[in-house]
Amino acid sequence: MPHQTSEFDARLPLPLLSTVAVVLPLLVAGLLDWFVVIPGDRSARFEIPLVVVTASDADTLESIFSRHDYFWPPEITVPPLLVARIPSDVSRLQAERKKSLFFRIMLPVVLAENERVRHLRQAVREGFENGAPPSGSEQWQQLTALARDYGVEMDVADPLFERRLLKRVDVIPPGLMLAQAANESAWGTSRFAREGNNLFGEWTWNADQGMVPLRRMAGADHYVRVFPDLRSSVRAYLKNLNTGSAYRELRGIRAELREAGRPLEPLALAEGLLRYSERGLDYVAEIRAMIDYNRLSDLGRLRLAESPRVD
Repeated sequence: MPHQTSEFDARLPLPLLSTVAVVLPLLVAGLLDWFVVIPGDRSARFEIPLVVVTASDADTLESIFSRHDYFWPPEITVPPLLVARIPSDVSRLQAERKKSLFFRIMLPVVLAENERVRHLRQAVREGFENGAPPSGSEQWQQLTALARDYGVEMDVADPLFERRLLKRVDVIPPGLMLAQAANESAWGTSRFAREGNNLFGEWTWNADQGMVPLRRMAGADHYVRVFPDLRSSVRAYLKNLNTGSAYRELRGIRAELREAGRPLEPLALAEGLLRYSERGLDYVAEIRAMIDYNRLSDLGRLRLAESPRVD
């Protein structure tokens, strides 16, 4: 099971990455017909299109966001922009500007990945509209593959299958994701975020998929995962919370809120992160404080705009 990164690495002084010589504000291939497909994922048909944005520095990225009327906090809709990489000079920004830029980098991909999970969730419900699908049918095969992806080892015909799968195939409140990403990546300035697109400190034991933590204890054999882009990091984090045994409590809180017809409050779900960090209750309290201080509880009302404006 992936773990969070060491707190030490997230807070060390970091060397600046080299500045990109040429700035390409928007890299668009077929505009919204283009999207990122994560290799090995069986649900590519539910991908949410995002337009890739590349900026060499914070000023350039601010300019791009301004052209799309994208400020913090956003009002109703968010432009579907996928920032290719966090600008190298983010660590130099003043605190409030750093926060604003980081939240705007994160929010579109967070909303897109949650929307993708909503589509998967709806597909599960539709698959059971008339009861369990016949064994061997296309729907049966799709549900079986999805269950395998989410660690549900049950036959589709089992009366508990739908409920068990829906308990895992569900969203995480945007406010909780933004608070954890900010905490784990030191507002996008950590070595892991800038060199490995790792926003949530996830671990791996495969040397080909990670980098060595600077202060890894003697005898430890874990690595911090490296991702090809920020979207892959968000997707892996969602899958981690939705499948990891350490986060059963979080999924239980979410299911109880669903059954009561209540919104998925980020402050409530944060209680299920007790095992995300060795700091336990102190970590949960810190995440909740970040949600409160930065007013992240109301982001669930936001939606991605259907298409960006291209100048």
